[in-house]
Amino acid sequence: MANKALQKEKKMKNPRKPNLIKEGSFEIDKNAFKGPFQCHGKLTIQIKKNAAMKGINFDYEAWQCSKCGKDYLDSKQAEKLERIWTIEKLLDEKLISVERAVNYDGRTFFVRFPAELTRKWRKGANASITLINPEEFLIKIKM
Repeated sequence: MANKALQKEKKMKNPRKPNLIKEGSFEIDKNAFKGPFQCHGKLTIQIKKNAAMKGINFDYEAWQCSKCGKDYLDSKQAEKLERIWTIEKLLDEKLISVERAVNYDGRTFFVRFPAELTRKWRKGANASITLINPEEFLIKIKM
């Protein structure tokens, strides 16, 4: 009886490795993560979805199974939803917030940044501006 217990313990410590005949390779199709997808033997349908946070609405699309209601995202929509979640994380953190006047020079609207926020900026830097909605933007300064 003790011998069987010892043999069982040895097997647990040294599990058998599966016998591999040869190493294989495969290629993932560039359209592998594009909808529509299969669920319950049927193709999913494309629907419009909305995520709302802190008063900001984000629209995106998903593929939904008409039988079980499960949502699937293709790679493009998954990237978009991931960006939405990133913005949500930014909004949840306690960030420095500064109110500034919007100026107009006769041709263009602009906002001046306080010196305290721009100390490490250099001339020639570029800004990437992403529209969240008509009143809100995400600005990334590229040095």
